[in-house]
Amino acid sequence: MPLLQRSAALFAALFLSSAALAYQPASPAMAATAPAPDTIPVEQVDGTPHAAHASEAGVAQLPKGQEFATESLTRTGDIKVALVTVQLADKSSTETSAISLEAAKNGITASSNYWKAMSNNRLSMSVASVRTGFKSSATSSQDYYTITNTVTRELGWVSSPYTALVIFIPVPTLSWGALGFGASSDGTSGRILMPQPSKFTNNVVAHEFGHVLGLMHADSLQCGSGIADVGPAITGGFADSSCSIREYGDTTDLMGAAQYSIPAISSSFWDRGGFGRGDEIFNAGLASGTKQYTLKAWAGSDANRAVKFTDPKSKEVYYLELRLPVGYDTSTAVNGNRGVKIVQSGGATAASSLILMPSTLPFSGYYASNQTWQAGQTFTTYTGTRVTVDYVTSTAAGVTVSTSPFIDSYQSAFFNEIDWMYYSGLSTGWADGTYRPFTTMSREAMAAFLYRLAGSPLYTPPAVSPFSDVPTWHGFYHQISWMNSTGLSTGWADGTYRPYESITREAMSAFLNRYSGKLCRIAAADVAAPAVSPFIDMTPASGFYREISWMKSAGISTGWADGTYRPANSVTREQMAAFIYRLDSYHAANGGCVA
Repeated sequence: MPLLQRSAALFAALFLSSAALAYQPASPAMAATAPAPDTIPVEQVDGTPHAAHASEAGVAQLPKGQEFATESLTRTGDIKVALVTVQLADKSSTETSAISLEAAKNGITASSNYWKAMSNNRLSMSVASVRTGFKSSATSSQDYYTITNTVTRELGWVSSPYTALVIFIPVPTLSWGALGFGASSDGTSGRILMPQPSKFTNNVVAHEFGHVLGLMHADSLQCGSGIADVGPAITGGFADSSCSIREYGDTTDLMGAAQYSIPAISSSFWDRGGFGRGDEIFNAGLASGTKQYTLKAWAGSDANRAVKFTDPKSKEVYYLELRLPVGYDTSTAVNGNRGVKIVQSGGATAASSLILMPSTLPFSGYYASNQTWQAGQTFTTYTGTRVTVDYVTSTAAGVTVSTSPFIDSYQSAFFNEIDWMYYSGLSTGWADGTYRPFTTMSREAMAAFLYRLAGSPLYTPPAVSPFSDVPTWHGFYHQISWMNSTGLSTGWADGTYRPYESITREAMSAFLNRYSGKLCRIAAADVAAPAVSPFIDMTPASGFYREISWMKSAGISTGWADGTYRPANSVTREQMAAFIYRLDSYHAANGGCVA
């Protein structure tokens, strides 16, 4: 079927063919036409088990990840259902009486139980009246919309808040293979047309009542490039032309393709519909720095069990939730669908949701098998914000949201200090985007850091190098010769600087102390050595004892938990970030560096 262009049209039925009970066909056909340049392409896979829907109030397209301009659709009430079995003009009374009224009622009961659970018992459905064998002029060859309108008119049913008309007809599937059809209007009322009951009935009835309550479909981002996220093109649509939205593609959600179970709706839907108690989703706001969060089972009952954050660059909103085999997710949150789910609002319509999977390559069949993110995987928004899944257990998951310029800084306990290094212009990291926090710090890199910390002062290096192993063409010759000219480093007795050697903790203390006292003229840095050592592995006779003791008194180094300083150990890049950050704070507290 053709690709749909979403708009504010009053009617947007989803025409998909279906081998109604065929659960996992091998290779579905996907048909699409070229989208208009200012719209998001929405594709449908032929054969997807689905329930069709028409919004009689109109549902406009909304760019993915946008917050809703309207207020939350919070509602409270019991939707009174008029349940009708209909004898179509070309069907017999025997065929009509074969419709299981018990199964039909069970579908409404299952839907009511589901939406009560989703709404903290504020919303429910109950059968207020039953009419069996109603004779209609509609025929089974007509499309579902025509049948629904004909029966509605003949019954004289009129929509009003918290009412619904549910019609069952004696056919195995509706037109275009649909397993159900619904028409909704005001967020509390609607009409539902169902074929004779099947294993899909409970799911489809609950799905259709989701439409009644104002929700559209749970879709998935699909990209030929496989990228996990995509931004908008200047002219509209997606920046990556291989990307589109796959209707019904999120089957960890009730509002995705029809299935036998009834999984929990996504947190983005939860937010839009005002479901639950209101405390289930922690709003982290505009992402900044590196922050860690704990997720609990989304189908559970914990407060703050999901997290949403706003990307600082795109301003798109992302929801993080944990899918575990709990409650309504018992059957679906298994294998690759057990883990952290990342979802957004919008995309196809303002009332849709959009799952962002580890791979957005088109998947075969109708049910993706790896929709969630696993421990060790990192999702990156198209503007560079990263969500790393730290762990997933049977009860919780840990995630780290990082806006750091370095892709690996979140691994360090000093990630804030590392980010500060970048934003202060002290470190640009490596060309591959890493900072490499656990790599040892070289003496040449130390020279570069201190030179930048000093404000990259004007300096003309000598034509002849002060060190025999640092030629004038060396990448850090400028900074290393500056270190010598300021008295921060005299090098070794043999005339070398040894730029590639790792800097030791004792040498680093000497550099920082000289920088503070000689270059920045901070009097407190010239403190006398204490009579009693602050570290158990240092004595007043130890090399660099005064400088190391100063590091302790200045709050630049606290040493190790066992009371040692370990002067001969090499300094790692993460430790150096922490030391320089604290050094900068020390200078600020002592009048600033006046080099």
